[in-house]
Amino acid sequence: MNLKRRLLSWSAPLVVGSAALAGGQTAWAEGRAVSLDLDQSAGYGRIVASWADGSEAGPEILARQVGPVLILQFDEPVDIDVEALTEGLPNYIAIARQSEDEREVRIALAREYNIHQSRSLDLTAIDLLPETMTSDPPDILSPLVAVKAEQARQAAAAAEAARLAAIPEPLDVIVTGSETDDFSTVAFYWPETVNFQSSDIGDDFQIVFDRRGIADLVHLRIDPPTGLETIVAENTEESFVVDLDIADGYWASAVDVESAVIVRLHPGEKPETEDDVVLPAALQELAENLPDDEGIAPPSRKPPPPQVTEVAETQENEPRNLLPAALQTEAEEPAEIIPVKQPRLWSEAIPSSGKVPVRVVPQARGMEVDLEFAADIPGVVFRRHDAVWIAFPADGSFDLEGLRQATGTRIDEIRSDSGMALRLFLPRDLLIKVNSDGRHWHISIGNDGELADRQIKPTRIAGDGGSGLEAVVEGSGTVFSLEDPEIGDRLIMVPAFNPSTALVQSLSFVDASLPVTAHGLVVAPRTDDLQVEQRGDQVRIRRESGLELSRWGVESNLASRESLSPGFLDFATWREGGTGEFWSSQNRLSAAAARADAQQFAGQAAMMDLAKFFLAWELAAEAYGPLNEAVTADPLLEQDAQWRTLKGAADIMTGRFEDAVKALDHGSVRGDAAASAWLGLAYAEIGEWRKARQSFLQAAPMINAHTPEWAARFHAAAARAMIRMGDGALAETHALAASRSNDEEAQGQARLTLGELALATDRNDDARDIFAGLLNHPSPNVRVRAELADIKLAVEEGRMSNLDAADRLDTLRFRWRGDALELEIVSALVDSYYELGRFREALTLALNFAQEFPNLPGARDLRIKLADQFKGLYLDGKADSLDPISALALYYEFKDLTPIGPDGDRMIRLLAGRLVDFDLLEPATELLAHQVENRNLIGQSRAQIAADLAAIYLLDRRPEKALQTLNTTRLSGLSNELRLERRLLESAAHMELQRYGHAIELLETLDDEAAKELLAEVHWRARSWGAAGRALHRILPDPGAPLSGRQLQTAIRAAVAYRLEGDSDGLSALRAEYLTQIQPTSEGDTFDLLTGTSDVSSTRLSDTVRRLADTTTANAFLSGLKQRFSGAGGSL
Repeated sequence: MNLKRRLLSWSAPLVVGSAALAGGQTAWAEGRAVSLDLDQSAGYGRIVASWADGSEAGPEILARQVGPVLILQFDEPVDIDVEALTEGLPNYIAIARQSEDEREVRIALAREYNIHQSRSLDLTAIDLLPETMTSDPPDILSPLVAVKAEQARQAAAAAEAARLAAIPEPLDVIVTGSETDDFSTVAFYWPETVNFQSSDIGDDFQIVFDRRGIADLVHLRIDPPTGLETIVAENTEESFVVDLDIADGYWASAVDVESAVIVRLHPGEKPETEDDVVLPAALQELAENLPDDEGIAPPSRKPPPPQVTEVAETQENEPRNLLPAALQTEAEEPAEIIPVKQPRLWSEAIPSSGKVPVRVVPQARGMEVDLEFAADIPGVVFRRHDAVWIAFPADGSFDLEGLRQATGTRIDEIRSDSGMALRLFLPRDLLIKVNSDGRHWHISIGNDGELADRQIKPTRIAGDGGSGLEAVVEGSGTVFSLEDPEIGDRLIMVPAFNPSTALVQSLSFVDASLPVTAHGLVVAPRTDDLQVEQRGDQVRIRRESGLELSRWGVESNLASRESLSPGFLDFATWREGGTGEFWSSQNRLSAAAARADAQQFAGQAAMMDLAKFFLAWELAAEAYGPLNEAVTADPLLEQDAQWRTLKGAADIMTGRFEDAVKALDHGSVRGDAAASAWLGLAYAEIGEWRKARQSFLQAAPMINAHTPEWAARFHAAAARAMIRMGDGALAETHALAASRSNDEEAQGQARLTLGELALATDRNDDARDIFAGLLNHPSPNVRVRAELADIKLAVEEGRMSNLDAADRLDTLRFRWRGDALELEIVSALVDSYYELGRFREALTLALNFAQEFPNLPGARDLRIKLADQFKGLYLDGKADSLDPISALALYYEFKDLTPIGPDGDRMIRLLAGRLVDFDLLEPATELLAHQVENRNLIGQSRAQIAADLAAIYLLDRRPEKALQTLNTTRLSGLSNELRLERRLLESAAHMELQRYGHAIELLETLDDEAAKELLAEVHWRARSWGAAGRALHRILPDPGAPLSGRQLQTAIRAAVAYRLEGDSDGLSALRAEYLTQIQPTSEGDTFDLLTGTSDVSSTRLSDTVRRLADTTTANAFLSGLKQRFSGAGGSL
């Protein structure tokens, strides 16, 4: 019978109170209730007391024994069931009673016992031990101990999670390296100020930043600056630790420059005190408290700047159109009066710091600018002289800290009561592209341009005060003004929101000028009373007396053409009349030139007059005579701007475009607007589109001053240059101007440009119509260009196959021979051949034309295409459609096109991989051996190719050549992956040469799966069965995990090795771990036989062991080597 009894299991609780007694309230019923748990089943009696109210602090009980009486004293009155004591421990307790004060319980024991007392949280235990027990029982252990331990563990885990969550996220760090004549630098650019400590660690240098960071150090490791061997960085929980391995003969120091930390690597011995000068504290404080340098504006000779006139909204001030309907100009006054939009400051867009963050990323020829406002704000972006302006109607400032030093570009800001602007001084020929979502503004300067989404087109209006201008600026903000500190005049600006809204053609009048903008509208007043009034999106520019709008564009008085510029060729005047007067004018001028003495000024003037006459009639060949005679008589004429422009124009007319560039790109005419038009035309003809665009930008004010036919030709060439450089707005402007001319050639070329512009803006239907309309153009050049464009568009849209395109292009190239247009046709034909898989024809055609016409426009592009297509064959898998022998033959035929550098190395490795796939090992080794032995490769590239070559030597059963290759290309500083790869190959070569000790020495310290597998193979080859069994056993997955087919064979081999070694412990462990997984497989019987307790001498077991022992894993290793060359796998 189990004598253990718990009070809570009784029909009535053992916690006795007033409710448990049949009678009324007792004297001792007010004590604190105690629960008892009694047990005598373990050979001794145990009394366990706890508070019935669930307190986690057990009762304080003093237990003492006086003879056979056990006295339990409590520190407070208690309510306890004394009868339960006798009933729960009948073998140990005879009777028990409680004192009157309820603080003591006396228990009459059956005999004297040894008393053992213990306590655990909510439980207090008194043990009654017979004399036969020689040791105390275990102390009482409360279940709350485990609960408390789990709670403590969870609390610790939560605290750790909270601590980790409180650690700030790593910051993005830009790390760059550079070199100067005196030292090298490694710069750490943090997005915010970060403290750091630097120290020398032996011969190395360590920086510890107090913030965690993320940095891309790949490029710095690949191409470290002089003095740096390598760099390693890691994050701790609170810091970013960077270790720099400094080269011998160098020492390092670190300085803080604004938000960047610069590490300088100095040659020589480290001095006792470093050279970096630190400002004394007083001077540093003085420098920080200096006021901003606003600069001193030079005194201006101009009248006071015009102010924006706010027109009151009164009936008498409303503009009225007093002209008759027949005299009204393009835009009439609106019938509905729109309220005047009052200027305001967009202060809500300025961050709370008062400074707008500016991020500038320098590019090869320009920069990317990002500005982040606190709210949406309109803006203006335009170029004025050498500066790009980015302006906003707000009263804050820009955060330019560190930008000037970081970019090496002059950057300043201009502020007024109504606006703020950022100015970046960059070359004038850089294109500007604007993107904004209202708060974030991104301005790209120097990359490809794009056509503005919306164009501002000012129109003339008439009112009671005379003529004016009106422009619609969609999504406009409010007018503001800024002063140009360089010139001293005031600029009135109308900002706009996205999308891009631009004025694509500058306008210049007597009273004001409107420069070209990339976004928004800018007005530069030239009078004091100019008014700029804004009503909604309508902007009106006017004067009280009306604007002078009689002339658009060129302001010069063309009646006195000689005053325009020295390089202006006034063909209209120099023709000396019409065709009816040609012969008489020629005879007169020729006679004057013949009679003149070329050594005298008058004689030279007569020669020049005759040359001008011939050029005006486009008789360039005849003009060379008098030009050469004049310069022969007076060599100083070569410095004369007009002579050089005449010479350049004659060269252009005779197709000598390179000579024209030499004549016109000269100091005496450089900067002359009229001469720049001719220079731009020459550059366009030789395909120098960037220079052509720059020249036409300079020539813009003078293009329309030329005769209509030449102005049209200039516009047509300018349009081609603009669209080639991505300036769609100006391309459209020039093309439209040329298309309105009477010159058929210029008109046709302009329409071709409009077709290209339609393609660029995804208006394929318009482009198709334009090209189709030009197929019967009178100009053969235009016809051929139109057909070429039509074929390209048809192929792109899928309306024509590459096969049909190739046939038409092959025919087309015989219709136009010998210039850049033929190269364009050939380039398109090469593309069709390439897409058809006729690779040899494509490469041969491109190579022949690139070599035959190396100086023609487009020849360079054709050579680039040739190189790209050759790379595409072997880097992009195009040659995979060829069999390996054909691919190799094609490579050898055009191997001179192999790119220099990593692409070329990878190309050869991929080609070698294809040869390996087809077991053509000899040509594969020849390819890679040439790279290793004859290419001027160093470092990682040479070591990688050598590893590939060694692998192929192993496949070809030439391990000695593999070792020789690896040994001759050994060097330090390789990546861990490549170092491991070469070590495995070296070990395999030693194994093939039966140098097993060398192979084991190379492999046994490597903790890599491939190394472990190869080590097992080496032990197997060496017949070291015990080591082989242990090595094979180690590479098996954890017990219970499913086994692949390869792992199944590994387990069988491990069993064989243990059997041959006689290692019964190894067999037992292997069987216990893997029998369950292997038994259901096809190898289950074999594994059971090998790992069981069968007699080793049995015939079946002996045959199995012998057969498996004679099989090595060499084939598996060689298969792995072969797989590395398959497709894009492996190291390729």
